[in-house]
Amino acid sequence: MKLPYSERGDGSEVLLLHAGIADRRMWAEHLDPLAAAGHRVRAVDLPGFGQAVPGHGPVAHWEDVLETMDALGIAQTSLVGNSFGGAVALRVAALHPQRVSALLLFSAPAVPEPDPSPELLAVWDAEEEALAADDLEKAVEVVVSSWVRPEASAEVRERIATMQRENYGLRASGQQPEQAADPLEEDPSLVAAIGCPVLLAAGESDMVDFKNAVRELGATLPGARTTLIPGCGHLAPLEAPEEFRRLVLEHVSREDS
Repeated sequence: MKLPYSERGDGSEVLLLHAGIADRRMWAEHLDPLAAAGHRVRAVDLPGFGQAVPGHGPVAHWEDVLETMDALGIAQTSLVGNSFGGAVALRVAALHPQRVSALLLFSAPAVPEPDPSPELLAVWDAEEEALAADDLEKAVEVVVSSWVRPEASAEVRERIATMQRENYGLRASGQQPEQAADPLEEDPSLVAAIGCPVLLAAGESDMVDFKNAVRELGATLPGARTTLIPGCGHLAPLEAPEEFRRLVLEHVSREDS
C-alpha cells in the first residue's frame, strides 16, 4: 500500500504521522517551514483516515507506513508522530529500527498501555455514548472539548472538528478497518531494539496518561530526551506550533550532525 501524502522540499527525510482525531491536514502549516530548513517532509494519511482507504483484512498501520516508504524510495527517515501517530511511529521504529534515523513522539501512549485514567475513560465513554445515540455533532463536541485546549484558536478547534467529523463518516461507511494484533502489546521488549535518537514530549496540560507515558517510555529508552511543553495540551503541532517545530528541527539536526 502507498498511503496518500503531501510533500515539500528536498534534503534529509522527515515523515509526519497524524493523531487519531485528525488526518494529514493537521500538518499543513509545518510542511513549508520544515522544508525551508533543508528537509524533504512528507505527511501521510493513515488507513481509515483522510483519503487513505484501507485494504482488505486487518490493518497494521506500521507496515503500511513501511510499504509507503518503500514505494517512495525512502531508505531511512526521521519519524514524527502525534498521539495515535506516535504509537504507529514507535512500532515502525521497534520493528524496523534500521529504517528510522530519529524518532520524535508527541503525546504517544506508553508501552504496554496501562489502564486509562478516570479522565481518559470518561472521554471515551462520553464519545461512545454520543455515537450510540447517533448524535454525531455531540461526539464531535466531546472530542474537541476533550482533546483541544480551551485556549486554542477557533481555527484549530474547527479544523479538528472537521477532520473528526469526516473520520466518523468513514467509520459509518465501513472504512474503519479491523486492527491487526499489536506487536508491542504482545512483546513490549521489542522497544529495546530502537537505537536512533529519540525525543519524547507531551504538553504540560495534557492528560496524565500521556505525561506519564513520557516518563515510562523514557525509562525503556534511557538515551531518550524527554520534555513537557508549556502552554500545550495533547496536540502540540496545533497548540504550540513554533515550539513543536523548534523541537523537531533541533532534534533532527542533532541526528543529521
